[in-house]
Amino acid sequence: MPDGNSPNGFKRGLGLFLFWISWLLWGLMLVAPFLIDAEASTIAVAATTLLVAAELSFAASLLLLGRPFYDAFKAKLRPLWRRVRGSNE
Repeated sequence: MPDGNSPNGFKRGLGLFLFWISWLLWGLMLVAPFLIDAEASTIAVAATTLLVAAELSFAASLLLLGRPFYDAFKAKLRPLWRRVRGSNE
């Protein structure tokens, strides 16, 4: 396991940080319209900005963490997705 001072440790730490930030931004995007007291256009711009930042953060985290993390994440989500869709594949 790489330590925090090695380049791989920094890359993994940054990847995990961006991964969790992406989820935080998604959650913030869902509650932002209720927290911001502004015009609808301002709220729409804020929500869109949060959405783009969340997606970029998620994509960057997957690039930093690599294929094994992506495969593990996909394996964890597959049963949930099947339950939501109602399929028994």
